[in-house]
Amino acid sequence: MLAKITACKIVPILRGMEIEDALFLAGCLQEAELNILEVSLNRPNSYIVLEKLAKEFGKDMDIGAGTVLTKKMACDARDCGATFFLAPNVSKEVAMAARDIEIPYIPGALTPTEIQYASELGAELIKIFPIRQLGASYIKDVLASLNKIQLLAVGGVGLENVKALFQAGVKAVGVGGSLVEAEWIQNREKEKVLERLKVFKQEVI
Repeated sequence: MLAKITACKIVPILRGMEIEDALFLAGCLQEAELNILEVSLNRPNSYIVLEKLAKEFGKDMDIGAGTVLTKKMACDARDCGATFFLAPNVSKEVAMAARDIEIPYIPGALTPTEIQYASELGAELIKIFPIRQLGASYIKDVLASLNKIQLLAVGGVGLENVKALFQAGVKAVGVGGSLVEAEWIQNREKEKVLERLKVFKQEVI
């Protein structure tokens, strides 16, 4: 699973979307050969959206659950079809639960101490969050010492900085609201969505 993420390089993040909007975007992502996505669990309908996407696209796409903060959330997300977990923090409880149910867990960290702790808990890919304020130079500085760690940058990733983040050494990025315009999704402007996805892919090759 983690190899798929680092091969795809872009993890689209769906947060607070209505089911039909999420299905439309997932279809566009699949057409653009971006076959991994995250559904953040911090909205009231998140589990419903996660389950629906997993049923509709799970055969061809890997649908992950984001903002997994507790063992219960991990188990509930697994029951809804999640194939990997992400979080904004490092949790030993979630790490152990993910290990027990054999689902990859990508914890969130920021400082070198947090990053190393996440690695000691068994994380093979660690989410650097939020990256917006610190930028690519921070990634480069961290990897100067922790050069065996694989990083996923999230929280402020857009077309203006995505190439620099990869040049600094990240293996993948998570992209939320800046991936495509919300009105394109709402208006079902498929061609505009696909063109933006193409541009993002060109930046990370």
